[in-house]
Amino acid sequence: MIDLPFLAPGSAPSTSPLADAEGIRDLSALGKLEVRGADVDALDVAGSEVVRISPRRALVLCDPGRRREVARELPGVVIDLTAAWAGFEVDGEVLMRRLTDLDLDALPAVGKVATVQAVVSRNGDRFRLLVPRELAGSVAAIVAEEQESLA
Repeated sequence: MIDLPFLAPGSAPSTSPLADAEGIRDLSALGKLEVRGADVDALDVAGSEVVRISPRRALVLCDPGRRREVARELPGVVIDLTAAWAGFEVDGEVLMRRLTDLDLDALPAVGKVATVQAVVSRNGDRFRLLVPRELAGSVAAIVAEEQESLA
């Protein structure tokens, strides 16, 4: 992984559009490392989640403080996408069915969520959505609005 400190001006204060949303967790600070050109089925990174995108491409989700250490352990080409992708975790299959046409039993998958291309994974009745950071505000607003309409 190439580290170019001049490209990251430091941490800017920010507030999440999900700060007051119940049942929606902001995962934007989560480390997001894309691995290319490796056998992703063989990836096993302690304390991290591997989201398979294709046989030779995956996202590794890890503690933000460990992302450089984890990147050094990974095979293939590793690209740190932490700053490029925002993440949300939402509760409920009913909410997800309102947000996407993806087959929720065939996750992880890449597809449209709230009209935006996203990487979606599942853990029981909780779903992780990774979206481009520049579109995260609109996705968060749609997710919160749909959740409110279910209440």
